[in-house]
Amino acid sequence: MKKSAGDRPVRHRSTQIESLRRGTLLAKPYRTQRNMVREVRRFAADMYYVLRREGSRMISVPTVSMNHPTRRASLALSALMGVALSLQGCGVSTSTVNLTTGPEPVEITMTPAMALPGGSVQLKVASPSSDSISVESIDGIDRYWGTGSTLNASLGSDFGDTSAVTRYAVREHGRLFDVLKKPIKIAVCRKGHCRNYYHDLAVRLPERNERSVAVTGGWSTAFTKRAVTTRDKSVLLKEALSHTVWNGQAEVATGKVSGRVQGFYGADERGGSLDLSHEIKRVGEGMSYGLALRVAATHSGWLPTEHNAALNRGTAYRASFGPSIMIKGLTASSQLGIYTDGKETLQEVSTFVSLNGGLTEVRTPVTVTLEKTFAFGGEPLIPRRRDQLERLTLGLDLVRNFALRLGMTTHRSAWPTQDGTSDLKASEVYYTVGGQYTLSW
Repeated sequence: MKKSAGDRPVRHRSTQIESLRRGTLLAKPYRTQRNMVREVRRFAADMYYVLRREGSRMISVPTVSMNHPTRRASLALSALMGVALSLQGCGVSTSTVNLTTGPEPVEITMTPAMALPGGSVQLKVASPSSDSISVESIDGIDRYWGTGSTLNASLGSDFGDTSAVTRYAVREHGRLFDVLKKPIKIAVCRKGHCRNYYHDLAVRLPERNERSVAVTGGWSTAFTKRAVTTRDKSVLLKEALSHTVWNGQAEVATGKVSGRVQGFYGADERGGSLDLSHEIKRVGEGMSYGLALRVAATHSGWLPTEHNAALNRGTAYRASFGPSIMIKGLTASSQLGIYTDGKETLQEVSTFVSLNGGLTEVRTPVTVTLEKTFAFGGEPLIPRRRDQLERLTLGLDLVRNFALRLGMTTHRSAWPTQDGTSDLKASEVYYTVGGQYTLSW
């Protein structure tokens, strides 16, 4: 189909290259999988890794490609990764190359100069006095074309791939090979005569994360608002203050078991928790269903017990279990359990999500913990004794192993008075800003 000069380039998918495929098996240690290698007459579609080392030249070696079944999980993290990378000051570079000089020059411009996994590169090919320009992968799977002297196209990191494949960087003898070069065929036509040129699309490869243990320690400044009121809005306590909170955490993520223990210590509040999740059924390589267990304890010393005997400054304990979804470095679970403060025992429902970017399949500069619990009891129909906790903690890596720590916590409780005519309500809201340092192996 012929197009006008103002039309956008069209991408074509060819089915004729199926007969050109032949499979090769990859060796250990990443299990045996199949990689599709294509061949075209007089040109082999070989991919190359490029050694990136500061102050050195580019060196090419053969690549290793792998199928990655958790591609959807990786794409789900792309938004958080983009925020973290922007905070680290990543800029956009442009590459301009003259493929030929003389009376019929061909200039190719790529922005950015290198594609990230799941990203794309804006390609511009310009050649004065040309009738049409086409860009295609060597095997013809992807093809862009248009009439005129300029062609603009967006090339994704999957350019030339027949299926969803994630490739990883290779580290050999202390050197990291983390750039994949994909050949591009460019055809420039003038007056019915076409001439072919070849260039490369560079794709930055992530390094496969082999870490399974992470230990984190840090501190934060908490800006807190607290209040205790009665049903008639009488104020028993109202204060706003700031204080220092110390925290520590250790996490392990293996193929079948993930676990996390954490604790915090402040001037008048401290606590800790243990989370364990064990795989029951694997639904795909990298993802599984499991059973999760959580136990926690919190001690609060700020409630004004001298004003009302219903208030308690003791230690509250929680225990719950339920199903979980497990991906390396990511655990999500909804649970049922019990809550007790030494005076009474309540039912509890909770949701827990933990993402440690230092332990995911591809290391990411983000850690996120989300916790939400609701305990209730004391009445058969409308429970008047309630305890609700919502906590969000976010860590963004500023430099390697050191991260900015941000958090927000809301804690609300209610107690019926001894005469049963009114309720006491307590609320605590605090925001935390600090830092944390992580060691992983």
